[in-house]
Amino acid sequence: MRFMQRVALKLLGLMLVVAAVVVLVGTVGAPAGAGIELTSNSGTFSDDDDSIHEYNIEQIVEWEIGRGCAPGRFCPSTAITRSEMAAWLSRASTRLYDTPSQVEESISGEPTPAGTPAGGAVRADSENLDPDGTVTRAEAAEMLVAVFSHLSVESTPLGLFSDASSTSKAAVLAMESLYGAGVTKGCAIEPLRYCPNQEITRAQATSLLVRAMLRAEPTVGLVLNEPQTAQGYTLLTAEGSASDSAYLIDHLGRIVHTWKLDRLDHIYWHPKLLENGNLLIMDNATVTEITSAGNIVWSCFVANAHHDFLMLPNGNILLLVRGLKSYEEVVAAGFRPDFIQADGLKIKYDYMLELKPTGPNTCEVVWKWSVWDHLIQDHDPSKDNFGIIADHPELIDINYLFNQLRYDRRHDWLHSNAIDYNSSLDQIMISVRHYSELWIIDHNTTTKEASGPKGDLLYRWGNPQTYRAGDFEDQRLFWQHNTHWVPPGLPGEGNILIFNNGAGDEEFGFPRWYSSVDEIKPPPFTGGAYQKEPDSAFGPNEVIWTYTAEERAEFWASLTSGAQRLPNGNTFILNGPRGTIFQVTPEGKTVWKYINPIGIISGPIYQGDHPNLDPHNNSDNRLFRVEWYPPDHPGLQGIDLTPKGPVELYR
Repeated sequence: MRFMQRVALKLLGLMLVVAAVVVLVGTVGAPAGAGIELTSNSGTFSDDDDSIHEYNIEQIVEWEIGRGCAPGRFCPSTAITRSEMAAWLSRASTRLYDTPSQVEESISGEPTPAGTPAGGAVRADSENLDPDGTVTRAEAAEMLVAVFSHLSVESTPLGLFSDASSTSKAAVLAMESLYGAGVTKGCAIEPLRYCPNQEITRAQATSLLVRAMLRAEPTVGLVLNEPQTAQGYTLLTAEGSASDSAYLIDHLGRIVHTWKLDRLDHIYWHPKLLENGNLLIMDNATVTEITSAGNIVWSCFVANAHHDFLMLPNGNILLLVRGLKSYEEVVAAGFRPDFIQADGLKIKYDYMLELKPTGPNTCEVVWKWSVWDHLIQDHDPSKDNFGIIADHPELIDINYLFNQLRYDRRHDWLHSNAIDYNSSLDQIMISVRHYSELWIIDHNTTTKEASGPKGDLLYRWGNPQTYRAGDFEDQRLFWQHNTHWVPPGLPGEGNILIFNNGAGDEEFGFPRWYSSVDEIKPPPFTGGAYQKEPDSAFGPNEVIWTYTAEERAEFWASLTSGAQRLPNGNTFILNGPRGTIFQVTPEGKTVWKYINPIGIISGPIYQGDHPNLDPHNNSDNRLFRVEWYPPDHPGLQGIDLTPKGPVELYR
């Protein structure tokens, strides 16, 4: 039994019926599946119409946990008695965990509702329990944490509440546990107070109970947190119009810092925490650095920047940009005209820019690499870029996607979606979704050199069909995202980690209805080249580690998503379309899970509600990518990391 539970049960004023509490607390695990269905009823009582607790009052009556004080009345402002609190707690625990106490109810502070299991309350000597005595707010916190183990947080008191000095350590831990779980917001905000010695009313007790129960079967926010979890901080923001804030949350799902972005349009792509504590963000057209207080340091407009960006060690910004070519230009380059409609729509291609900030609103392009400079085609010898594709794996077959007839993305034939930089090699990796490949190029070039042979591909992996070195059976990647090197100092450093989305379109050759996170060890880079056998594909042939769900189809993210290796060997994974973040051990066990509680349309979601699905079966809380940071990350050192409650809302 945890420290707080032991202390709570020993307190003379908290004798709930020791036998019942021991049984309840000692046998709880995952909720038993009885279900917590929320009521839509209202108006049962005449004396709670102006109470902010009316919704929760109706809820505990619906669940047969509590009842009124008289016909048609609830007495919401009356202090709850110890016997009532004990009875409510036991019935709530029985409903939640489906584990009756197996002892007879000996306190009759209120009648047992029909259908409530016998032994629903607590048994103890009446002279110690004082059944008619009232319960303070601090005592209520200890009772809740003692009965509901999912609320307990083993930690030193953080000193959140300014008026907690008059209470015991156990009470302070319990109060802060309830605050961190979103069960209470205290009694006042500035300064944050809990009012621990105040009597708690019947109405207030209903809200604490309902929120505590919803926290055991959460629909959003923190869902799972086991001891093997790597304890750090997650930076997330909603997509689209809902992304007016970026949240840094701890491993308990509590906000520790918020960046308000009212002066910007919105963050369309994921933000990144810099080592100086500032935030680097990108909306549809502008890269911006802001301080922890939300002040803009500099910003730079970049037309058609998309998907991914990063800050290089020299302070410059590397990012993906989308270029446009006309029908006439792409045909001259060797595109098959029968697959390109002459309808005036521009054809997209990708290039990379390195930008040097030069002022509050200006930047200078200091390096460029473009796909357009490294093409090959074997369709028309009279056009540019003609050659034998199998002899040139360093070049990009301009007609690959069209030859395969796999997807009607004629105007978006590359769709690069991730960028990474390896400082020890001075190399750049990009993920090219529609080719199902990752590419590596040399950054140690001038812009002029990057447009020539020195800028050709050094390495590519995932789909050797793109350079005629294999067939469909040799394909390993399927519309992947977030390809990157595992950073130095982490398990698997130097390997490449990939979120391998999969794609469920058998008609066009993608019969892979599940996702995986794959880790590969690239071949040695020696003599200025990645080693491979002549007339063969780049290795490796197999991954060295992979994660899939036990039932593969249960883990499928057709869009967005990502993965990250953590210091303890766990892997941090985002299922983007479902807005679900989780950690798995090297053995594939899920030990932490968090469901994004910010809807693109709805904004913050109430606990107990589920994110809405759009017509394409994507969740309203979907995410592009999220980033995890260890507690010793330099960028966190100057930020106040005091927990401030959950992102999700509570009724």
